Amino acid sequence: MNLFLYSVCTLIWGSTWLVITFQVGDASPITSVFYRFLLGAILLAIYALASKKPMKYDKKDHLLFLGQGICMFSINYMLFYISETMVSSGMTAVAFTSLVYFNMFGMWFFFGKPITKNVVWGSVLGGLGIILLFLNEILKLNSDAKTIWGIVIGATATIGSSLGNMLSQKTYRKGIPVVVTNTYGMFYGSFFTLLIALLFKQNLAIPLTPKFLGALLYLALFGSVIAFGAYLTLSGRIGAEKAAYTSVVSPVIALTLSSIFEGFKWTPYIFSGVVLCLLGNILTLKKKAT
Repeated sequence: MNLFLYSVCTLIWGSTWLVITFQVGDASPITSVFYRFLLGAILLAIYALASKKPMKYDKKDHLLFLGQGICMFSINYMLFYISETMVSSGMTAVAFTSLVYFNMFGMWFFFGKPITKNVVWGSVLGGLGIILLFLNEILKLNSDAKTIWGIVIGATATIGSSLGNMLSQKTYRKGIPVVVTNTYGMFYGSFFTLLIALLFKQNLAIPLTPKFLGALLYLALFGSVIAFGAYLTLSGRIGAEKAAYTSVVSPVIALTLSSIFEGFKWTPYIFSGVVLCLLGNILTLKKKAT
């Protein structure tokens, strides 16, 4: 089951890097994030009600849902989009892979979970693999203020994602179904995004084109409802520090799709990076420390 959940996360999120490009430039990034998670929340609510999931919770639980929604389904995505206007998507992907380390520290700090050797070494291998994957972009990195701010914003977005992961651990340990936490979380996250859009006077209109609407449906249903459901279930089962390794493997899948649809060229460095990522993946998911 863990392998199945892990595969769902990596395959879907690996593909969303490509699908997001179908929306870029056609609508405000904040607007796209709002509609994506609002649609995701509606789909989840229909499923939760149809499957008769308990939907009544106290104020403390709703504060957890609110925090998770803001961190995981709103602020982090808005910041990632902003980051990509300042630096390349590859550099943003490098920033996001640090989720492994933030989650590792968070699980130790908030829940007292020891950091095992296999997780440490698996993360190191994965980190080296990501550096090789994006070595060309790293070497071309400029030290101008815009680039630095882009990296800082990307790292901040990743911290937000990690905080959302920690909150999801609390709801999972309280026995609240993942579909319920995600339903409320996406509703809260989408409305928080709406407030930001209104505050900054963003255009809430979306292009009614098959390309944009198809991407929106895919990102809402697969990238949000299914992938986040699988990820948070996996996180509850094996821990957020191990589940976060999906952030390392997903860019590898994204590069593979890019080579098929966008003419991306493989190099020895990139191939070596993929191998290290996969080795780190295997090591991190081992049940016992080595």
